[in-house]
Amino acid sequence: MKNNFSFKIVGSGPTGLLLSIALSKLNSIIFLTDLLPREKLIDKDKTYAITHSTKKILSKFKLWEKLKPYLYGFDSLSISDSVTSAFVNLTVFDLDEDLSSEKNIGWVIKHTDLMNVFFEEIDNCDNIFFTTPQKLIKKKIIFDYQFFSTGAKSLEKSFFNFLDFKKSYNQSCLTFKVSVRGNYQKRAYEIFRNEGPLALLPLDKNLYQVIWTAKTSKSIERLNLDRNFLMDNLSSILPEAFKLDQMIGEVNIFPVSLTLNLPIYNLNKFIFVGDAFHTFHPVGGQGLNSCWRDVNTIFELLNKNLIITKSHLRLFKFKYLTSRTFDILITMFITDFLISIFANKKLFLFPIRRFSFLLLNKFSFIRKLVLNQMTKSILYSKI
Repeated sequence: MKNNFSFKIVGSGPTGLLLSIALSKLNSIIFLTDLLPREKLIDKDKTYAITHSTKKILSKFKLWEKLKPYLYGFDSLSISDSVTSAFVNLTVFDLDEDLSSEKNIGWVIKHTDLMNVFFEEIDNCDNIFFTTPQKLIKKKIIFDYQFFSTGAKSLEKSFFNFLDFKKSYNQSCLTFKVSVRGNYQKRAYEIFRNEGPLALLPLDKNLYQVIWTAKTSKSIERLNLDRNFLMDNLSSILPEAFKLDQMIGEVNIFPVSLTLNLPIYNLNKFIFVGDAFHTFHPVGGQGLNSCWRDVNTIFELLNKNLIITKSHLRLFKFKYLTSRTFDILITMFITDFLISIFANKKLFLFPIRRFSFLLLNKFSFIRKLVLNQMTKSILYSKI
């Protein structure tokens, strides 16, 4: 792209930062802004699962090797149903042939490590300017395009016309870290329970991130428990091999919902990106990975033409929405289907639940289908 465009990115979380880095590869000037200072943006006790499609995106922008020291890989994934006692273990041997040389089926990274690497990259880019909204307004810049990556509760949505599709699960997630005793494998866990899924992501040899979904009222009740009681509560539902040692860091809570925000037809030069555009249930760990596929689509649409005109930018929004719709809808369907089938104790669904695990254990091609959809997505070959 030979044009020297100026882009504004509102929201400096992982999605906004990656978008600024991606757009900096083009001949453009990027103004990145957020209400929070850098220190508060970095200092959050969160953890992300990273898939193979995301690895490919990060490698494209020369970030994978820089993040590598902070990534903890896992080579197996245990999926179980506590109601029917069925389970299956997915391993690297269930990956597609093009990933046969990989030693991990996924990775986990802490928010602070990710953000530190991204901000360091931004500091080294001469065409990215991180500033406050107040200072940016004073510059009186007319932007060629604006991107909003301000999260699921984006205040900017109230200023623009859009169609808001939303499904509330009446669920919330508790997240916290625990240390465990014993010599544990590099294995992640997804445990389906009638109140919601419980995920365990390995952060180190004996350190796990807990992502515990339940009804919002129950999650708030657990949030207010004494730490010892909370640990006892958790111990009673974990696999027998798990021996909890202690809780580390903060206990956080966040609501769960399925949303899709589509702008009403207009030629305004702005789009929502990441969680401001769509959210899913956290089952399967697709959230941030899907947000970064938004970023990759934006980059590819702008990068494929040597010259981008003003008229191209006016139509850019609709090309973006068209390119992202199928992947987003597929992810929404899969995550919602899993919750509808496995996050309850309806007796008439028991045969379906048992049969699903029977198929997974008996047929390798079904394990491949499930695992590769989770870690590659349908867009892998286009990234």
